[in-house]
Amino acid sequence: MTEPSTTVPAAVATAILTVLHDTGRDATQVEPTMLLAADLGLDSLDLAQTIVLLERSLGIDPFRTAATAGRPTLRTVGDLISIYLAALP
Repeated sequence: MTEPSTTVPAAVATAILTVLHDTGRDATQVEPTMLLAADLGLDSLDLAQTIVLLERSLGIDPFRTAATAGRPTLRTVGDLISIYLAALP
């Protein structure tokens, strides 16, 4: 079984790259320190699409769990990874 610490970052990178590709933008890499908006050019719609892809691939919605209740800060790729890791059972 693959560890969440490797599965989640890979799934996040894949989802972001998919959204960028589908909207006619390309990126060659996605790193945890990258800013979602400034470095990758993601807007709120892109982020929503990314979250839908992640829910499908990981089978969880971290924005509906007690572990991430409230309004999580999503500035970096690492923030997104952390939210999904915290929501895993």
